[in-house]
Amino acid sequence: MPIHIRAAAAAALILFVSAPAVFAQRGGSGMRAGDSFKEKKVAMWRGDAQVAGKVVDEAGKGIPDVKVTFIFAKSNDGFFATTKKNGEFSAKDIKDGEWRLQVEAPNFITVRQPLTILASKNPPLSLSLKRDNSPELLAKGEAFFKAGQNVEARAEYMKVLEAHPDLTGINRAIAFTYGREKQHPEALKYLDMALVSNPDDDTLLQLAAASAMELSDYPRAMDYLGKIDVAALTEPDPLVNASMNLLNRKRSAEAITLLTRVIGRFPDAADAYFYRAYASMQASKNTEAKPDLEKYLELAPSGPQAAQAKDLLAAIK
Repeated sequence: MPIHIRAAAAAALILFVSAPAVFAQRGGSGMRAGDSFKEKKVAMWRGDAQVAGKVVDEAGKGIPDVKVTFIFAKSNDGFFATTKKNGEFSAKDIKDGEWRLQVEAPNFITVRQPLTILASKNPPLSLSLKRDNSPELLAKGEAFFKAGQNVEARAEYMKVLEAHPDLTGINRAIAFTYGREKQHPEALKYLDMALVSNPDDDTLLQLAAASAMELSDYPRAMDYLGKIDVAALTEPDPLVNASMNLLNRKRSAEAITLLTRVIGRFPDAADAYFYRAYASMQASKNTEAKPDLEKYLELAPSGPQAAQAKDLLAAIK
C-alpha cells in the first residue's frame, strides 16, 4: 500500500546580506597615518606614499560621501577615506605595495579591486560606480515568482546575483524556481551554493534531499538529511515526511535509519513508530515491525493509523 507524503510547509524566501566590516574613521576625505580602522599603535601600512582619486557615476558626475576602504594585503589592516562633494578623495602617509580597494555608497553597486601603490608618485585613481537597481529587480523577481512565472523570476534574481555575488541567499530563490519546474539537477546546483553560506539551514537541507530523491540519488539525499541537527528540531515532521518519501520509493533501509533518528529525539512521536514498522515489513522484517506497531497503538490508540496498525499486527505470524 502506498504511503502519501503530507504537505510540507512552504519555504519562505529569505535573502541573507553579508554585512561589511565596521570601520572607524578619524578625519575627512584626506586620510593620514593615524587613521587606522584597527586602532593599532604601529600599523604595517604606514609609509611615505600617497594616492588620490575621484569616484563618479555612470554619467561621469562626482559622487559625494563614498566610502573608499584601503586594506593593506600583508597585514589585512588599513583605513577608509570619504569622498568630497565633487567625488574626490586622497590618502597620505601610506606604504607602497599591494592593497585591496573597496568602494561603496548607498544606492550604488560596491566595487572591489586590487591596487598597487608605488613609492613614487601614483597616478590619480578613476573609479566609476553603477547605480544599484537590485531592490527593484528583487521586487520584480518576487512578483514573477508569486505569479508562477519562474523563468522571468529567475532572470531577475540572476541580475541581482551578478551585481551582488555576496547575496548568497539569492541562490535559494533561484533554486526554488528550478524546483517548481522539476529541474532537479539545476535546483540542487543552486541549493548547494546556498548551503555554502548557510550549512545548517534545515529547510535548504530538506529541499536538497527531496531533489536528490527525485534524481534517485539516495546516498546524496541521506547525506543532506544526515546534516540536519535533530537535537535542534522542535517537531519530528520534517524527517518523518522525508522517511515517507523514501518509503514510497521502497527505500526501506534508509527510511528505518531516518526514523530511528527521529525516535531517538522524539520518543513519543507515534507516527515514527508506525512508519518504521511499515518500513520493516516492506523489508520482510515482520518480527522487527511488531514492537513498533504495538508502541504506536500504545501512544495513539485512536490515531489515524490505528486501524491499519491493528490489521498489520494481525497479519504478522
